[in-house]
Amino acid sequence: MSVKVIISGNHTEKTIERFKKLNADVVFVPSLADADPKNLAEAEIVAGGVNPQLLEKMPKLRFVQLFSAGANNYGWLPEQIILANAYGAYGESIAEHMLTTTLMAMKRMPEYLDMQKEQGWNLLKDIDRFAGSNILSVGMGAIGTAYLKKADALGAVCYGVRRSVHDKPEFVKRLVTVDEMDELLPEMDVVALSLPGTAEVKGMFDERRLRLMKKSAILLNTGRGNSVVTTDLIKVMNEGHLKAACLDVMDPEPLPKDHPLWTTSRVYITPHISGGYRAGVNYESVTDVVYRNIELVLSGEPPVHTVDRKLGY
Repeated sequence: MSVKVIISGNHTEKTIERFKKLNADVVFVPSLADADPKNLAEAEIVAGGVNPQLLEKMPKLRFVQLFSAGANNYGWLPEQIILANAYGAYGESIAEHMLTTTLMAMKRMPEYLDMQKEQGWNLLKDIDRFAGSNILSVGMGAIGTAYLKKADALGAVCYGVRRSVHDKPEFVKRLVTVDEMDELLPEMDVVALSLPGTAEVKGMFDERRLRLMKKSAILLNTGRGNSVVTTDLIKVMNEGHLKAACLDVMDPEPLPKDHPLWTTSRVYITPHISGGYRAGVNYESVTDVVYRNIELVLSGEPPVHTVDRKLGY
């Protein structure tokens, strides 16, 4: 009897045809909640999100493959069920977004675009150069590493923060732990956050740390919104501290209409668009990871990018 595999989400015909060739009984559904109860009862492998209520209906489940890199919401999943994420699939695309927003803020492009609407012709001061700038990536996973690699190629001096100091890339001048980060913050021109949504990083950048950054520094966040204390960020920005804050993630999210963050000066917001499937290459990268891991599990091999439940990634 073939192994039952359920793939959730909306997928291209090309992807459906590819997965149907796996040595398994593959079923596609818009979401697991739409799956036939019989298929849920027989499913051993699932690609997509699962919740505790659905898990009760899936006694044979042994492997869950996420389409996302984030996995911090799955600490409840029983240890006997293997959990894997799509680590690395989004790194290059998000790094390009980070590079775009860095240059945008350094060159004060949003202000020039506003000026164009008024048909103004003024020369703004404090235009920074990327080459020679000090850039700190807080988080050295696939995203932070890809961003610093691009920054190094453009002449920046790169620094990194990770949970433990190991495997320092050659393009990183110094790699430190969170405990040592504060001594670097006052020297950085850009501080880029690509942190996972774990309890340890919640509120990491509060008013104290934001004020450790120099007044002319730029803050980027493409990790999790709650790593920055929103009220503290609004306060320091309103007081003229920090050149810019470029946020693709924020807390709360989605950001409600009329929230003061929308109109805080020099805060530039994008609606969590740096990753996901908005770039076609992201979709292909993610489905490649998912396909390969399911293929490995079906052949009795361990999948790659398994999630440590305690760490959340």
